[in-house]
Amino acid sequence: MKAYYVPWLHMHQPLIWWKTGRKEELISNLEKMLLSEDKTQEWNAKLMLRAYKNPAKYVKLLKESGYEPRIMLDFSGILLESLKRMKGKTKRIEVEGEKIGDIIGLYKKVMKTYPDCIEFAGTAYAHCYFPATPTEDWEMQIEEWRRTFKQLFGAKALRRVKGFWLPEMGVPRPERLEYLLQILKNFGYEWVILPPEVVDGFEKLSMEGRIKIFCRPHKLKVKNEEIIAFVKTPYYFLDQQAGCDASCVYQRCLDALRNFKTGKQKPPIIVPASDGENGNVMMNKFFPETFLPFFKKSFKYASSLTLSQFLKKFYKKIETTVRIKESGGSWIGGHERWVEGYKKVKILEMVRNISKLFHKIQGKLKQKNKKLYEMVRKLLLISETSCYVYWGTTFWFTQGLKTIEKIEKMLLYLK
Repeated sequence: MKAYYVPWLHMHQPLIWWKTGRKEELISNLEKMLLSEDKTQEWNAKLMLRAYKNPAKYVKLLKESGYEPRIMLDFSGILLESLKRMKGKTKRIEVEGEKIGDIIGLYKKVMKTYPDCIEFAGTAYAHCYFPATPTEDWEMQIEEWRRTFKQLFGAKALRRVKGFWLPEMGVPRPERLEYLLQILKNFGYEWVILPPEVVDGFEKLSMEGRIKIFCRPHKLKVKNEEIIAFVKTPYYFLDQQAGCDASCVYQRCLDALRNFKTGKQKPPIIVPASDGENGNVMMNKFFPETFLPFFKKSFKYASSLTLSQFLKKFYKKIETTVRIKESGGSWIGGHERWVEGYKKVKILEMVRNISKLFHKIQGKLKQKNKKLYEMVRKLLLISETSCYVYWGTTFWFTQGLKTIEKIEKMLLYLK
């Protein structure tokens, strides 16, 4: 028996309001960093761009050398659009002698040539924190991401998207999660990935018990809804952002195997998930020191598959069940970083109010001015970006407030 390892990289950059002369427009935070007079910010933006390119680049490199890499990815919709928009800039950018080039174009080629190596998961268009986002907008967030992905990569690539990443791994309380699962299943999603922090009773288990939870898929039951769920590998078992090299990954595969060698158990799968562009390790070290050597070395007791491939090969029937805590949660435990504090409460209330107004008049708005309707709809989704409240700073609060104010001005058109 082998253990299966598949790294998961989450990619996102928010949008900000940028003024050029009298004109103010939304641009990627990456563009702002590139335009900064602070050379450190400019350099970090270039490293981030290389980090967004790296999965496609290294998959191509390994496949052309005769190896079989696998990786899971999710990109927010606004990041995908930003990378497309920045193509002219990225073609001119170099990092340590390497031209960044057309990132979206590279992914299109690699995904078409090597469709089994990269599996994208769906997510929310504007990286909204679902537990704090109006339920009326959930379907729009999911639908807009799918529309964006299809425009960039095509219908065939979208049909291969089977799993879903909740931004910030934000899991609503069961009564709201049930509705979210209905939406996901209506769009054809077959599985989700959860943070271990939200699994009911997880913290009371021994390490052996925890390994059996996060190293295999389960049925997630939420009231009358059910979906397949994977559980992210906890940081204390394998922290890819801390610099766990290929040998360390293999050791963790062996640790997992020791818990799966009795009876007729199916093989374990290890899914360490983290931001793909956050910090020195992920920007500079992960691919050359972990990803590349893991797939180049012929480890006796370790292999790799994407999550959908793993399900298809080993888990046509799933017998174990997990439930979530009544409070829900996120990758850092509770919901506090997104919902507590005077300014956060104020902005969230403003988002709720503008969302209610939009849904009240959307039919009239769409009939009267379809172009304006689409602009307002998209800005509403962008106003729900988790970054605008998560960081708790004036700069990010301002981006959320400006977005809401722009919507309010547009809706004056109807009065």
